[in-house]
Amino acid sequence: MQTITVERTIGTTKKAVLAGLGAYNDEKFGKQKVKSIAVSLKDGRKIVGGIVGHLWSTVLFIQYFWIDQKQRGKGHGTKLIAAIEDEARRLGAIRAHVDTMSFQAPGFYRSCGYQEFGTIDGYPGGVTRHSFTKSL
Repeated sequence: MQTITVERTIGTTKKAVLAGLGAYNDEKFGKQKVKSIAVSLKDGRKIVGGIVGHLWSTVLFIQYFWIDQKQRGKGHGTKLIAAIEDEARRLGAIRAHVDTMSFQAPGFYRSCGYQEFGTIDGYPGGVTRHSFTKSL
């Protein structure tokens, strides 16, 4: 008999879901390697900004992008995004994807050539989530 349970500790379920989804995707799409990419901005030895993403198939998924407040407005963001895009291209990427909140960086991504393809409203305070893509 099947049961449904709600869990607060997700480790075991997450592992099972990822294994099952991976097997299904491999069957339908062929085995695809996930390649992690990180690009950092350093002040001496201290990381003061960076981007973390992964390449799955031919698409770069930007997961996290942060620059210390003191380093903003100096062109570092543009250099960081160019660096991760260049590395993704080198690894075979032809497209990039990123989500950002309305209070974060939608204008920045537009200025870097990203095209918005969707939004999600309903966050507290009138915040909207923006989804962007770019051909590499």
